[in-house]
Amino acid sequence: MSTAIKRGFISDSIQNAATELNVTEDDAFMHWFYSVLFDADLDEVPDDELVDGAGERQIDIFKIEVDDSSQSVHIRLIQVKNTQGFSANTVSLMKVGIEFIFLAKQAEYKDNPNVKLVEKIENARELIRQYGNNSVSVSCYFVTLGDEADIAEEAIANKGNILRDFSDSGVFASFDFHFIGVNELDRINNLRRNRVRQIDANIPIVYDANRPSIVEFDTGGVRSVLCTVKGSDLAKLAQTEPRDAIFDANVRGNLGLGGQVNKSIYSTATSDEKSDSFWYMNNGVTMVCDSLSMVRDPDAPSVRVEKVQIINGCQTTSSLRSAFEDEKLKDDVKVQVKIYESHDFEFVNNVVIATNNQNSIGSRDLHANDEIQQLIQRKIDEDFGLFYERKRGEAKSAGVPKSEVIGMEKAGQAYLAIFKNQPTVSRAQKYKVYSPEFYNDIYGKAQPWQLAASHEIYRFAETRGRRAYRELAPDDPSRNILNYGVFHICRILWWVLENELDLDPRDEAAAMAVAREENDSLETAYDRANNILFEVVNKNNESLINLNNYFKKAQSQQNINQYLQSQLDQAAEN
Repeated sequence: MSTAIKRGFISDSIQNAATELNVTEDDAFMHWFYSVLFDADLDEVPDDELVDGAGERQIDIFKIEVDDSSQSVHIRLIQVKNTQGFSANTVSLMKVGIEFIFLAKQAEYKDNPNVKLVEKIENARELIRQYGNNSVSVSCYFVTLGDEADIAEEAIANKGNILRDFSDSGVFASFDFHFIGVNELDRINNLRRNRVRQIDANIPIVYDANRPSIVEFDTGGVRSVLCTVKGSDLAKLAQTEPRDAIFDANVRGNLGLGGQVNKSIYSTATSDEKSDSFWYMNNGVTMVCDSLSMVRDPDAPSVRVEKVQIINGCQTTSSLRSAFEDEKLKDDVKVQVKIYESHDFEFVNNVVIATNNQNSIGSRDLHANDEIQQLIQRKIDEDFGLFYERKRGEAKSAGVPKSEVIGMEKAGQAYLAIFKNQPTVSRAQKYKVYSPEFYNDIYGKAQPWQLAASHEIYRFAETRGRRAYRELAPDDPSRNILNYGVFHICRILWWVLENELDLDPRDEAAAMAVAREENDSLETAYDRANNILFEVVNKNNESLINLNNYFKKAQSQQNINQYLQSQLDQAAEN
């Protein structure tokens, strides 16, 4: 019954998406799943990542993510079917499609009628050449409205065939295959919708009144406890419903998708020989809470916590939970746990940063409460009545329409492209807007109006690029330029406004009027920027099929700089 109820809720969401997007329910399911898995709005699902159609090879979504900070690539291949089962034949055909992506000869895959799939294969193979296959992770998903408990043995066997050929070979850093049904869809959807959820708990601890087994420390208004918790008790804490709510404040998160369970942690926790050494071999878990109290009952010692969150140790805890649920977790597994009690959000934020500073992912969230970000938010609101969104999701919570929102991250990327003339960094290395190299130069030195204007110019160009990708023919040479070269177009567009349309770059009111489309200047500059970029691409003999990669290379912005300088030189001569 619960499966049927969940399926009903999800079907309602799919029907609403179909109405909103004016598409079939099959297409709506694909868009809806993308939006849920990757935390995107329905109308922001990238068209170039939806390869559904003729020649798709049983791949509906083909997403490639590059993290230059870790020199790694993550490829996701997703088949979405609006059915209530998991067809073994579909899994078999997905295997053929995966083989086509990674094994087909160039002449064969280029002959495929699905232009978007060909583009993605080209991009994937170039990235494999660039980063090496052992830096590439591949995740495959077969998504339906079926019940994961009812998957046929033949479908499971076909999945095993895929893993045997691609995972067991050790060619990739990792290769996994997931069946995603109605239960997992419901869990992920709830996780996305409930970002902040309260967890109160009574955590049993290992305690001996006759020897020091806990450390309590108070300083600066913060209470803390250092203690030891059995692995099974930590696993049970992670099972607290709503599932994964305990990880909401962890910057890395734990969706249970997109990567393998940490094999080393799992292996140690389930090993007859190593499990009793887990305490020494693991870095432990860090928690924050609003309130904590010690219970020193010799028979049932514990720490009572309110509004607790695991801010570091997500992988440790989720791996222990997996071992516990697999009934393989050894009883002698113990974990070091640090718990901080504080109502000071700045303190908590600093702890999150300090305990997760090895990971660039989530940097936007870590900087959301910086004083400079708060000042930018206030200034943009006062001067232009626009909402500068520092924290993910705060505009939606406040009921602010999208047209009035200036996104912090996108504003930084656009500013870097427009005012710092580095569109390639904006396109391929967005994490750098938070790096020591750029963060202060962008958010610390930019005028708030420049961030707002940059964001609005980007929004204008990005909307038109997405429209072009949908509406123009696959063989139209401008299609990929407009879609992949958005940041480069923005950089050129501002140059056109300054140098050809005589916009005073110091006049913030005039600049915002242009950026907000209060006159025809933006449209004129956009058309001119498109023409310039088209000439740059042609002049440098770039293959239109590889433009996505071209715009990620420094050479593209160097070519633009040279072209624009030549235009200035010609104007000076005349």
